[in-house]
Amino acid sequence: MKQKIFTTLSFILITIVTFSQTRTYDEIALLFAQENIKGTARYTAMSGAFGALGGNLSAGNVNPAGLAFFNNSEASITLDKRNTLINSTFYNTTTGYENDKLGFSQGGGVLVFNTGSSNYWSKFALGINVTNVNDFDNSYVIKGNSQFSNEDYFHEIQQGATLYDIVDAQKMSNFTYGSNSNVAFTIAAKYNKYVTFGGSLISNSIDYNQDINILEKSSDINGNTLSAKTYQNLNTYGGGIGFNFGIIAKPFKNVRVGLAYQTPIWYTLTEDFTEVLDLNLSDDANALPYADDERTFDYKLKTPSKTTASLAFIFGKQGLISMDYMYKDYSKIKLGPSTDFEGANGNENELLATNLTGASQIRIGGEFRLNKLSLRAGYHIEDSPYKNAIDTDVTKGYSFGLGFKIFRRSKLDFSYSNDSSTGKYYYINSPNTAKLNTTNDRITVTFTIKL
Repeated sequence: MKQKIFTTLSFILITIVTFSQTRTYDEIALLFAQENIKGTARYTAMSGAFGALGGNLSAGNVNPAGLAFFNNSEASITLDKRNTLINSTFYNTTTGYENDKLGFSQGGGVLVFNTGSSNYWSKFALGINVTNVNDFDNSYVIKGNSQFSNEDYFHEIQQGATLYDIVDAQKMSNFTYGSNSNVAFTIAAKYNKYVTFGGSLISNSIDYNQDINILEKSSDINGNTLSAKTYQNLNTYGGGIGFNFGIIAKPFKNVRVGLAYQTPIWYTLTEDFTEVLDLNLSDDANALPYADDERTFDYKLKTPSKTTASLAFIFGKQGLISMDYMYKDYSKIKLGPSTDFEGANGNENELLATNLTGASQIRIGGEFRLNKLSLRAGYHIEDSPYKNAIDTDVTKGYSFGLGFKIFRRSKLDFSYSNDSSTGKYYYINSPNTAKLNTTNDRITVTFTIKL
């Protein structure tokens, strides 16, 4: 929120406004660099462990070489329902807030072309897949009393007339919504019986909204009261492109190994910021007018690259076990132009490099087939990208599901997944953060038809 100021109000009022509770640029950059395990129900049921498997449209997002394992052209569409519970704890006050979201998760198709060759380049596949890799529809409320007031600001506005240094209540409501949608255009080929190659052009589109409502009530020793209400809205939108390359090999009959590299996503983003301040005081002579601020800012974002190594064991038609290891170095996130985020004009890139680190993610999934019925399960664990993270900041989750053929050329898949993590939010001018405990439950349904 560069140069966030009121052009018509005093310097003191500016001081209040610049203490923003909306996400800072380094927090926004990290948020846009992260992705959830979202896609088809088969993919999510196995916790996304598909880097060496292929044969699934969402698997192409991990390793594009996987599209060459399709035997037939097909299309699929996926819906999911998410329930999220966020418990915030602020100075011994715990507040729970529940979020429900039903929406589109994945949709796409693949066309398979057999060349007729029994040796080299025997098959090609062209695919397009749209995935909602991260939805931002989440809200929570922080309530409590830190005993640390924004009185420093209020007192100077009143030019020392009244000191409202007794904090009576503090509350912040945070509402976020929007999504990060990914479109992958993929080409894959089977070189011989043992190796497949693939590459994708990735196009991401971001629309992020955050509404903040802050309320603080304070008083002085004489019973005079102050009620400060602040509303902030941050809307960030734009798009970016990147590439993904992969290879899958079969060194042994029942073994597949995969390796994929996804480049950074290079975003061009615009943000619109609005802030409204309303102060109500018991001493009308000291009352301030309602004030607001609006401004727009354009900037660049480069996310970190991602490397994925995969291993899978195929037990004929009976089932499989698959494992993925992913690595992202979040300290490589960059905001630009550098003149706005480095040196005298900002330290966001320094904060990203200093506070963030490389993070690993492990995914394990399995499938067991019984005629037309498939049973699946998975587990994943992901490190926190913060250097000073505690053990509970690690994201852990499990999943399971089933799939069955409903007609000769179509099938229906279901999955359930659960994950949990902890985090923190810097609130008002309190020396302590609000602690957040987040639990996600997701049900996913996919309909697939062979073309």
